[in-house]
Amino acid sequence: MKHAIVILLLIVSIPVQAQMPDWAMMKDREGNTYYFDKSGKIYTDENIKPAYKAVAKDELEYYTSKVKTLWKAGYRKQALTIAKSIMALRETSQHVINGKKDIAAFLRENQMKHGNRFVDISREAWLYLTREDNRMYLFNDKVPYIVSIAGNAEVISAKSLDSLQYSQTVLRTGIRFTPTKGYDAIMTIAAESFAGTIESVNVLQQHWKNVAFDTFQRTLIKTNDSMALYSFITADALQLVGLELFMIKENRGYMVRIFTTKERFNQYKDDIAAIIDGFSTP
Repeated sequence: MKHAIVILLLIVSIPVQAQMPDWAMMKDREGNTYYFDKSGKIYTDENIKPAYKAVAKDELEYYTSKVKTLWKAGYRKQALTIAKSIMALRETSQHVINGKKDIAAFLRENQMKHGNRFVDISREAWLYLTREDNRMYLFNDKVPYIVSIAGNAEVISAKSLDSLQYSQTVLRTGIRFTPTKGYDAIMTIAAESFAGTIESVNVLQQHWKNVAFDTFQRTLIKTNDSMALYSFITADALQLVGLELFMIKENRGYMVRIFTTKERFNQYKDDIAAIIDGFSTP
């Protein structure tokens, strides 16, 4: 496991002025900036573009048409992202089944027509979202996993890297448990696929220690050969709190980290724990 991976959420204090005089600010080692208001809500300085939207069954006709319109206009990654979202919907009605059949036929036609180019575009469209029964689902089909959230998640950034016998994806999202401005928590998921099988979760954790130094104060909650779950607090003035999961599956390694302020963690710790517990890999 020699590949260098993106260093994530290694929190350091930066003495610059926040957006408001009574707000706190921190910047991580990757250069991402976060602002914290007096109630503990989290904000970023990114201009978030709605590149990823969760597809729901009651908007199926709109999104089915959108797939074909985007593809015809040359926005093929965006088209496949929505198409995969449609295909990920549960078949709860004939309406959904018919919509999925339509998109499946569209995908088959273009895969036959474009061959390897279609495969390349599909690999770029590795992240897609659905919403069902007041839950949001995030899917990754490059280094596969599924995340379920009882709330809303907004994609802040989604990056991927491919080299010989190695793939990596890094997803950063803001989570809202209430429909208000700002985020209640920030979640980062780093997923890696290696050439060989990862022997144990300890190997993955040592890999992370080698490439991503931090000063978190961690407490082990539970562990076995394939996973390790920690709570943590940051060693700085903000004292951000969260949960961190390391998991392995064959040749794949995952790190899931959710952080927030102490106040928000105490308020939503059960919701945060449910996201971690619901993280799954096929």
